[in-house]
Amino acid sequence: MKRILEILLWLPALLLLTCTQITMSQPITQSIKGHVYEVGSQYPLIGATVVVLGTEPLIGAAADLDGNYVLHGVPVGRHSLQFSYIGYDPVVIHEIPVTSGKQVVIDAGLRESVSEMGGITVVAGNRKDIPMNSMATNSARSFTVEETRRYAGGLDDPARLVAAYAGVTVGNVQDNAIIIRGNTPKGVSWRLEGVEIPTPHHFSGANVAGGGIVTLFSSQMLANSDFFTSAFPAEYGNALAGVFDMNLRNGNFDRHEHTVQVGTLGLDVASEGPIASGSNASYLFNYRYSTLGLLTDLNMIPTDQLFKYQDLSFKVNIPTRNAGVFSFWGIGGIDKSTEPGELDPTKWTIDWDRVGYEWDVLMGATGITHSRIIGRQSFIRSTVAFTGIDNSMETYRLDDDLIPRPDLLATDRSGKLIIGTSLSHRFSPRYSVQTGIKYNLLMYNINMNSTISGPDTYRNIVNESGNSYSTEFYTQSRYDINSRFALNGGINAQYFALTDSWSADPRFGVTWSPNSDHTLSLGYGRHSQAEDMKIYLVRLEENGNVRYPNKDLGLSKAHHLVLGYDLRLSSNHRVKIETYFQHLYNAPGIADSSYSLINYKQEWAFDKELRNNSIGRNVGVDVTFERFLNNNYYYLLTGSLFDSRYKADDGIWRNTRFNKRYVVNALIGREFTFQQSRKVLGVNARVNFVGGERVSPIWLEESIRQEKEVFDETSAFSNQLPSITYVDLSVTYRINYRSYSTVLALQIKNLLGAPIYEGYNYNYTTGTVQLDTNVAIIPGLSYKVEF
Repeated sequence: MKRILEILLWLPALLLLTCTQITMSQPITQSIKGHVYEVGSQYPLIGATVVVLGTEPLIGAAADLDGNYVLHGVPVGRHSLQFSYIGYDPVVIHEIPVTSGKQVVIDAGLRESVSEMGGITVVAGNRKDIPMNSMATNSARSFTVEETRRYAGGLDDPARLVAAYAGVTVGNVQDNAIIIRGNTPKGVSWRLEGVEIPTPHHFSGANVAGGGIVTLFSSQMLANSDFFTSAFPAEYGNALAGVFDMNLRNGNFDRHEHTVQVGTLGLDVASEGPIASGSNASYLFNYRYSTLGLLTDLNMIPTDQLFKYQDLSFKVNIPTRNAGVFSFWGIGGIDKSTEPGELDPTKWTIDWDRVGYEWDVLMGATGITHSRIIGRQSFIRSTVAFTGIDNSMETYRLDDDLIPRPDLLATDRSGKLIIGTSLSHRFSPRYSVQTGIKYNLLMYNINMNSTISGPDTYRNIVNESGNSYSTEFYTQSRYDINSRFALNGGINAQYFALTDSWSADPRFGVTWSPNSDHTLSLGYGRHSQAEDMKIYLVRLEENGNVRYPNKDLGLSKAHHLVLGYDLRLSSNHRVKIETYFQHLYNAPGIADSSYSLINYKQEWAFDKELRNNSIGRNVGVDVTFERFLNNNYYYLLTGSLFDSRYKADDGIWRNTRFNKRYVVNALIGREFTFQQSRKVLGVNARVNFVGGERVSPIWLEESIRQEKEVFDETSAFSNQLPSITYVDLSVTYRINYRSYSTVLALQIKNLLGAPIYEGYNYNYTTGTVQLDTNVAIIPGLSYKVEF
C-alpha cells in the first residue's frame, strides 16, 4: 500500500514529464454553439445575446430565427457564458470546459421576468445545483456528464456520482445501488428521455435490487440531467425513494466528431455528426465492450470464470421546418458471467464454494419521440417506446459426491410498450401548466424454480406468461406570485390492472426568497409504487390447489414532507439544509412476522405470501456546504443524520436494514492549467464516512445444527455492521492539440482498501458462523482521444 501511495504522489509530475510538449506560438480556439429558448414553451428567443464573460475583446453572438447561436474563436480552457434577452431574467452558465477535440454545445432556457419593480436589475447567479425541471421545489439537483468523471468515486457512473450528495448512502463499493434517506434501493426510478426504463446497469440486481456493477449510460452520450431525493414533481410516478431523470444529448449537426477510449472498464468508440448537409439532423452513438471480457475472449487471462459485458447507446435527431422534431433513441446491454463450482471439497469453506452458475442478461430501451412548438405558448411532446429484459440465472450445487444438483433456474423475459404524450402551456410569465398521460402495455414471461429449504426441496415458484397494463395521468402547474414567491402543485394518478389497484397522489411546493441570498422551501408529495412483477405472480400449491396470493396486493405508498433553507454566502458558495419526514404505508409484508419489503435487498427465488401490512418512518436532516468550481478549484461537503424504522405485522417498531444513521462526504478538487490551458491537470479526492448496514442476529445453535446461517427474525435488524470509511481518488490529464485532444484518467475507488462486510456465512472448516469481509480496490485507468 505504501508503494501505491508513492506512485500516486509522483503521478502528476510523471504526467507532465512524459506528455508531448506543445508549441506556444498561437492560442488554440474552439467554437461554442447552442440554442436559446423560453423555458415554459420551448419557443426560440430570436435575437437573444450570448457573450463569453472575461474575454478581451468580448466574444459574443446573437441567436438566429431558430434560436441558434455560434461563438467562434473561443480559447481552450474554462469559460462562463451569459445569455440575455429583453424582458427575461439573464442566465449565466459558469466554468464550461472548452477543449480542442470537440465543439461545445450549450443550450439555455430563459424565463420571462415576473418582477413588477421598475428599474430593477436582475443579476444571474452561479447556481449549478438548480434542477432543470422548473416544477421542482426542493430535494432536487442537476448534474453534468463532466462531473461524473471529475468527481472522485464517480467512475463515469451517475449512480456513483450522486453518492456524494446529501441524503444518499451506498451499500457496497462493488455495487452502485444507492440508499436515499433510509429507503430501499428498489424504490429509485430511472427515466430516459421521459420514459421509465428498467434499472440500466450491467448485471442489474446482482447483489441488490436497484443496483449493478456499472451503468449502461456512457459519459459520451449524456446531457445535463436531474436527480430527485424526495417530494418529486407530479410527472414522476411509480417511485418511492428517488428519481433519475436522464437525457441523451443531440449529436453535432455541423461536423463529424469521434471519440475512442481504452480503459480498464471497457473499450469505447463514439461518433456523431450531421446526417445531411444543411438539415440540422444529426446522429450520435457509443459502443462499449468490457476490457476484462475482451482479454478473456483472447485467452489472455487463464481463468474458468467469465465476466463480460457490452452496451450500445444512440440518438438520431431530425428537426423539420413545419412538423417539429423527431428523435430516435435507445440503449441496450448484453451481460454474461459464469463460474464453475469448486470440485475439491477440501477447499469448501462456505456453501457458495460448492455452487456454480451461469448468468445471461439482455436489457434494452428504444423509442421515437416527437416534439413540437405550438404558437408561442405551447409545447407538445409524444413518445412511443419499448423496454425489455431477458434475464436468465441458473445455479447448481455440488453434493458430497460432487454430483451437481439443481439449485436455481430463474428466467424473466418481460417487456413494456409505452405510449405517452404531454402538453406544456404558458398562460403568462407567471403561470404555466404541464399535463401528460401514459399507457403501458406490460408483457411478461417468468419462470422461477428454486430449492426452498434444502437440496430435496427444489420446486417451481412462478411460471406465468401473459400481459397486463397500467396507466398514468398527471397535471402540474407553477405560479410565480412575484420574483420572490412561487407556488407549484399537481397530482399524479396511476392504475395497475394486474392487481386492480390505483392511487391519486397530490404534490405541492412553495418557495420564498426574501432576498437573492436566502430561499426557504416547503415540499410535500404522496408517492406510490408497484413491486417487481415476480412478486405478484408467486404460485402456491396446497392439496392440489394452485393459488396466487399476491395478486390482490395494493400499491406501496409514502408521504414525503421536506423543509429546506438555502443560503447563498457568495457568488460561489452556498449552504443548504433540508429536514424531512417520510411516512411509508401499505408496504407488503408477511402476516404475523417481522418481514417487510421495506427492507428488501434481493431475493432471486421470491416465494412469500404477502399482505399490505407494514408501515415505515424516515426522519432526518441533510446539510450541504458547497463551493462551485471557480478559479480552478471546488469542494462539496455533505452530511446526513437520519433514523429509519419500520413496523411489520408483528406490531414492533424496529430499525430498517438501511438505518445507517449517518453519512458524511468530503469532496475536493483542483485543476492546474499550463501553456494557455493547452494542458490541464485535475486532481480530485473524496472521503466518505458511513454507518454500517443493519442485520438480524445469528441463531447460533440452529445454524450449527443445519450447517447454514439461520437468523433470529424475532430480533430483526437489531445488530449493526461496523461503519466504513472510503477514500476515492481521481486524476485526469488533458492535452489540447490543434485538431484533437487526449485525456489520461486514473480513478481509484476505495484507495485505502477499507473492508467490505458481505454478511454472515456458515464456515465448514470452523463449524460456526462467520462475518465475511472482502477488500475491493477498484482502479479505473483510461486513455481517451477526441477528434
